[in-house]
Amino acid sequence: MTTEKRASDWEPDQDRGGNSRGAGSRSPQRLAEYDRLRKECPVAWTNDYAGQWTLTRFADVTEAARQPGTFESGEFFTLALPGGGKQIPITLNPPEHTVFRRMLNRYFTKDRMDRLEPLIRSYTREQLAPLLETGRSDVVGSVCQVLPARTLASLMNLPDEASRDLIAQMAQFEESGWDPMKVAPVIFGTLATYIAQVVAQRRQEPLDPDLDLLSGAMAMEVDGAPLSDETVIGIGVQMIAAGHATSADALGAAIYRLATNPDIQMRLRRQPDLIPTAIEEFLRLEVPLPELGRRATTDIELHGRTIRAGELVALNYAAANRDPEVFEHPDSCIIDRSPNKHLTFGSGIHKCLGAPLARLELRVVLEELLAATREISLDGAPEETTGVILAGFTSLPIRVQVAAPAPS
Repeated sequence: MTTEKRASDWEPDQDRGGNSRGAGSRSPQRLAEYDRLRKECPVAWTNDYAGQWTLTRFADVTEAARQPGTFESGEFFTLALPGGGKQIPITLNPPEHTVFRRMLNRYFTKDRMDRLEPLIRSYTREQLAPLLETGRSDVVGSVCQVLPARTLASLMNLPDEASRDLIAQMAQFEESGWDPMKVAPVIFGTLATYIAQVVAQRRQEPLDPDLDLLSGAMAMEVDGAPLSDETVIGIGVQMIAAGHATSADALGAAIYRLATNPDIQMRLRRQPDLIPTAIEEFLRLEVPLPELGRRATTDIELHGRTIRAGELVALNYAAANRDPEVFEHPDSCIIDRSPNKHLTFGSGIHKCLGAPLARLELRVVLEELLAATREISLDGAPEETTGVILAGFTSLPIRVQVAAPAPS
């Protein structure tokens, strides 16, 4: 890997307008910088984060995501677990990744999501009840953080009360912006310790591996050998860390879009069949995980720049999602946009495993919230993360006017 000093093409820790990174994916300064990079410097170097390249054009990001042999996973915005474990499968590459991904895919099929929907709807109604009763709430704490935690607890056959500890841990993590220099090692260590206890219990009292993700991992063999506890723990930690934070931030972003766009609210109430399409547009514009990292395995020539073997490369999904070469009126929220080939869930072999679950949570929450209200608005200034990885709300106070009950 080269150690030569280069001048930075941009400084992702500092927007040109003076706003810190993480000030929001809708920051005018941030969007203007993405536009500049796509046009003038689509392969951009920064000395931030110990040095890395950033790809911002849709075609380049998509191509890199689909070439795991050239742009490999395993580092960057993924953290080692205590004891040297890994988050699985996001840190793996083929052929190892293929084996684990095939096993995990069966827990996110359409049939499983259909069976989970009634429970998610029940949880959603419970979490929305105080808002609908009082007319106001900070939905980050009352809905966005809670629903994914309860859903994950159910998916992994954990007691519902376990979600309360998960919420407290992940909320602390997200408020730090997932800054690896702050609380990440502590939070990942806490999650690993908890999952280790669950794994020990499953060893004593295994559940049906077709229905329980951790039991399925423990029943799995690679090259004729069962998985170590360390590996099973890595799977569990990845499911929780990735599944909670991103879903919570996507829910907050979707509710923000509703609260700040009365016309969108009204149209979706009139045409609830548009909610899934609107969700895709919200996801395109508000990317919970703006970029993910890869490491170049060989020298790569791209747009006149040379990425050396061993160098880090950030795939900037947030910038790619607004590429005018792919999306007409890219900065507009067009809730019936079709097709919508956004990259919020990634592309290629590492496309988000939990995307079906995230879409289900978003659809159910929006259906229930819109059906129960006739107006949603902000009830104060939102607050957002200011770290280097996630982009989402830490506070989103809203006010609602409850819809009149349907005539009996």
